[in-house]
Amino acid sequence: MRTFIAVDLSEEIRTGIKEIQEQFMDLEIHENLKLKFVNPEQAHQTVKFLGDVPEDRVEEVKGALAEISRKPFDIVLRGVGFFPEAPPEKVRNIRVIWVGMEKGVEELKALQKEVESKLHALGFPLEKRFSSHVTLCRVKMHSRAGSRDEMGRLLKKIAELREEGVGEMLVDELKLKHSTLTPEGPIYEDMYVKKLKG
Repeated sequence: MRTFIAVDLSEEIRTGIKEIQEQFMDLEIHENLKLKFVNPEQAHQTVKFLGDVPEDRVEEVKGALAEISRKPFDIVLRGVGFFPEAPPEKVRNIRVIWVGMEKGVEELKALQKEVESKLHALGFPLEKRFSSHVTLCRVKMHSRAGSRDEMGRLLKKIAELREEGVGEMLVDELKLKHSTLTPEGPIYEDMYVKKLKG
């Protein structure tokens, strides 16, 4: 079964994400650029993607998460950016638009590192790179030539939102989630919740 480990975001942050997404929906973008928005009700910070895990190994993963020793910590989400990162004048392509993290990055990295270590001991491969960001939408570009104006509008909006506050929350839970892919989008189901203890 397709699984990942994540921190669910608070209602305040999810509302903030929805408000930012609406600003992008208002842009005049036509067929050359397509924005595929993440459902704000499902917005989360992925800590580790596990991929397809056989059902008989799920208990092992739960056991590893049960041993996590991190304390709760605060995060603050602020500012919009994009991947692949480049100075505005050199942007040729945008694949993902995201919200960044202003506070709690080091604590989140420490949590991710502990998760990584426990799961690597079970044989799961190490992540190549961990990034503390929450995806707003994915961008599909159909025609590079025809989308220059649309790309310009997109970059202008990202620049306007570079310092935009999205919300803050206490991270006190880590979740093992099961993801079912459907034509309408993924369906997530909590399989295990690890409470972080202060």
